[in-house]
Amino acid sequence: MLPEGVPFRFDSARPIQEKLITDAHNAFMEKKILLAHAETGLGKTDASLSAAIGAMLKLEPQKTILFLTPKNAQHQIALEVLRGLNTKFDLKLRVVDLVGKKHMCADEAVSQKEGRGFYEMCSKKKRFEACTFYGNSKGYDLAGREKAKMGKTEFVKFMNGIFSSEEIKEEAEAFQLGLTPFGLCPYEAALELAKKANVIIADYFHIFSPGVAEQILPKLGKKPEDIILIVDEAHNLPERVRGLLSTSLSTFNLRKAREEALFLEQKVLAEQLLELEKAIQQFGESKLSTAKEREATLKMQDLTSAVKASIPHLEEMALDCERFGVDYLEKSQRDSATLIGVGEFLDAWAQEIEGQVRVLKKWGNNTNDYSLSLKGLDPSPITNKILSSVHAALLMSGTLHPLEMYADVLGAPKERVRLEQYASPFNPKNRLNLIVTTVTTQYTQRNESEYDKIAAHAVEIVNAIPGNSIVFFPSFAMLDIIGNRMVEKIPRHVLRQREGMSIAETQQLLQEFRGHAQAFGCVLLACASGSIAEGLDFPGNQLLAAVIVGIPLAEMNLETQALVQYYDHKFKQGWHYGYIFPAMGKAIQASGRVIRTPEDQGIIVFLDKRYAWDNYKNCLPPTQEFTITPTPLEDVKRFWKERAGN
Repeated sequence: MLPEGVPFRFDSARPIQEKLITDAHNAFMEKKILLAHAETGLGKTDASLSAAIGAMLKLEPQKTILFLTPKNAQHQIALEVLRGLNTKFDLKLRVVDLVGKKHMCADEAVSQKEGRGFYEMCSKKKRFEACTFYGNSKGYDLAGREKAKMGKTEFVKFMNGIFSSEEIKEEAEAFQLGLTPFGLCPYEAALELAKKANVIIADYFHIFSPGVAEQILPKLGKKPEDIILIVDEAHNLPERVRGLLSTSLSTFNLRKAREEALFLEQKVLAEQLLELEKAIQQFGESKLSTAKEREATLKMQDLTSAVKASIPHLEEMALDCERFGVDYLEKSQRDSATLIGVGEFLDAWAQEIEGQVRVLKKWGNNTNDYSLSLKGLDPSPITNKILSSVHAALLMSGTLHPLEMYADVLGAPKERVRLEQYASPFNPKNRLNLIVTTVTTQYTQRNESEYDKIAAHAVEIVNAIPGNSIVFFPSFAMLDIIGNRMVEKIPRHVLRQREGMSIAETQQLLQEFRGHAQAFGCVLLACASGSIAEGLDFPGNQLLAAVIVGIPLAEMNLETQALVQYYDHKFKQGWHYGYIFPAMGKAIQASGRVIRTPEDQGIIVFLDKRYAWDNYKNCLPPTQEFTITPTPLEDVKRFWKERAGN
């Protein structure tokens, strides 16, 4: 039975879903942080939003639900759930779907600008009172501000309900004040609606990007302690926050930036960029002097000291780069400015923050080109601050395992944390998990004979599948080595993911793969660290098997070594938190493509003996069963034979 007062859009919840709803509702009522490993098919979006709304309706002062997800498709699912609840229970919810400012921009020319260039151009147009949409939303003088206030008041009255970002954009651009066209800035309009919203759907960026939460919540009139936070696909959160804390710069980009400075006739800045390029090249020549040396660590002062004579203050140069980058966008009519990126990098480099590593690398095939990267290792200073300040939170994913690692890495406040696991509601007989112990891609055992054995196993498995299958490899290099051995031995169409594929190319590849499900089936060779391994659905007969070749461990480069050392120092768990667990997460994500609905049937084969070792096996979902075998073909044939007879 669901907790009293918790709405649910269907007639009843499944038992495991009911437990998640109850646990989440109790966490929200008791100011807890719940980390939930909840497997595919449980109905996490329905469960989390029902629990949150039930709590919101009881708590005083009333809370705002903030639902964060990294996927645009999940925005639509959340909206669908909320509309269903609203209709069934007449909740009179006000819901705003908030996406990035660039995706809502009404100025077609500005919206085409890339990266930081968009935000700089937007800021400049506002500063010079050149954006009509922003002027109507905020006002450029006293009279304008009064009129903008009237316009926003009318817009908020009109937009009383549940709206997607696309609907908000369309209505804001076409808005009329009386009979007069009075188009509003869609992003500012969305923020205005969010002030009155019960539920806000947003991206991780809006809360976990450094400095953004401190700006956006006060702008919405929301206090952190009045937020019920739901983080969907939370296994992505550590890496997403690390990405927000990281940046890089290459000597190639410095040359491009110098060309832009010369285009603007900024000779002093051009000379500084040249000096910076020379300094990085000198680092490369001295620290990476042999062919085998590809990278080295640096300290912040290494760069600042090397260029101090010509560039006494990197922060000032950073400001110049960003300012002239905007000028370049306007005068060149280009959509991007490398100068802006250089400015961002220099600003970040000049800051000394704990949990970062600075790496010099040889860049590309040109021995004279190098890159500097600043990599964030520790997301917890950002995530802990948010999780400690909100009223309550639910972090959920189908692969949030091991839960203890995520609690540690995200810095979840220990006195408030609850860790729970929820098994899949699907029939376990529809799924066969195999671990094959006769092969490995372990570095010390890689040789031609081992590659042949791996290929032979993979071929016999996919040839026994009555339809589509995907073979995931730990890297694109391994895909080529082993995949090339497989192709001629598979009597059906073989497709291949290639490194650097564009989004359009990947979509075309997937469309072709899905199309083969209606015929004889085909085999797709893909990378377990690539886009195909996560976030895609292949329901029905679109995917009947996944073979996970090896373990997608990160390259043991300086960044990985720094991550291992950092977590060893902090938690005495460096090898696990920095190396093994992230790789196993990728393998589990890849395996999760097969069973997506209650009717799906399929096989997942983990093709490496290490999956049977405790260090790795303990990372596999404890709610599933795994069969360890040296002869997978027999199990595969038996599985499909039993289903053919039913």
